Amino acid sequence: MTKNELYIARLMFKTKIHELDKQSFEDLFVHIMQNADPEFKAVKPQGSYGDRKNDGFNDKTGEYYQVYGPEDIKLKENDANDKLEEDFKGLHKYWTKNGFKIKQYYFVVNDKYKGIYPTLHVKAKKLTKDYKIDCTIWTAKNLEDKFLLLNENQIIDIIGFLPNALEIDSPNYTVMHDVIKHLLKLEMPSILEQIPENINFDNKIVFNTLSRSISEYLNAGRRQNFAIKDYFELNSEFTKEDLRQIFTGIYKQSILEIPDSPTKNDEIFQYILEIASPNKTKGVYDSVYVLMSYYFEYCDIFETPI
Repeated sequence: MTKNELYIARLMFKTKIHELDKQSFEDLFVHIMQNADPEFKAVKPQGSYGDRKNDGFNDKTGEYYQVYGPEDIKLKENDANDKLEEDFKGLHKYWTKNGFKIKQYYFVVNDKYKGIYPTLHVKAKKLTKDYKIDCTIWTAKNLEDKFLLLNENQIIDIIGFLPNALEIDSPNYTVMHDVIKHLLKLEMPSILEQIPENINFDNKIVFNTLSRSISEYLNAGRRQNFAIKDYFELNSEFTKEDLRQIFTGIYKQSILEIPDSPTKNDEIFQYILEIASPNKTKGVYDSVYVLMSYYFEYCDIFETPI
């Protein structure tokens, strides 16, 4: 993969992390581990017995994993601490009794890149000391590291279609209609926002510190702006305004959900793209790029230079 492709793949992965909770996060973890480790065995829950506190393991290396995907780890400090201890003890009791040797235990937490409280690390250290088994906390960052070590085919298998800014075509009317129909179903609060005149597209990209990769998608979508203008000419002004409110709402929501980082605005771009796309196909992405470039230029998403 090229450097730009790997960068976009990373943004797509981070968007998945922000979107996934509970079972869906566990499914992503298992998908990555099955690609990363041929000896990894996922554990299927067995009726009322569950998974015996074990979501997956490699019995040759003695590595065992338990996954926890709360909606917001910052609100679940006590729950996370209790689950770590309960799951570790339950796993240790059942699997060692049945002849399995545990050398390394990973408690995999979807912190959504927000970090975890120190009490969870303290709890892990105590279990390590008490049981003489290395107990380690894994967060989204650690799972991302594992993901980025995969080969190109494996990465695409996990994140799906990887778009190319050089191949963005003028979206066809039917796909554009499907995308807009999907967007109009999203419930977003009404937001009043005054649109400045004479917005400089390139200056806005620089002002928002968007990467070269993201600017290529915006510029490619902008070159196809005639498609969305043609669409709006055949539809009501209400649709145009409604879409403006939706994109603004998604943007405001992304600011709250995505933690601060040097790549936050690039992550916001990818977040909006994923929310706005009813499915992950080239035609849909092309349509959404055109819509995003249109509303980017007219100031509804991202900040405008003063």
